Amino acid sequence: MKKVSIYTLLLAVALVSFQACGPSEEERRAAEQARLDSLRQVQEQRIAEMMQAREDSIAQAQQQQEMVEEQQGPQFAEDGTYVVQVGAFRSEEEANEYKNTLTDRDYPHVYTVKIGKEETGDVWFRLRVGFFAEKAEAEEFGAELGSELNTGYWVSKVQRSGS
Repeated sequence: MKKVSIYTLLLAVALVSFQACGPSEEERRAAEQARLDSLRQVQEQRIAEMMQAREDSIAQAQQQQEMVEEQQGPQFAEDGTYVVQVGAFRSEEEANEYKNTLTDRDYPHVYTVKIGKEETGDVWFRLRVGFFAEKAEAEEFGAELGSELNTGYWVSKVQRSGS
């Protein structure tokens, strides 16, 4: 019986020793708080990455939209009745030279119109770009082209043959 008591006592001492060697309640709380802090940091980083990806996606969509708008260019209309006049010249040669500066662009109609009477010598050659269905579209195009060419512009409504 003495042996059983000694074994029981040794077992009790061993259990107390193991408990004394383990982390205290304060240490367990600190470890749990550190784990939670680490999880929170990871979550915050993921949220930041998602926000950055969203902002990048929005910026890319805006860039693509701008590229599409630039590529679209003006909205010409084959059956439109508005044109943009970008110059008026006394000489047909001068008008054609200026017209040639616009040949590298994909405008469907760049042409000159002779206005006036040769008998009086009051002849003008008007350089026009067109055609547009709406006056507002012609105004917008005229403003852009006039600014780019550093010239004025005039929007005219023209009679089309067959109209």
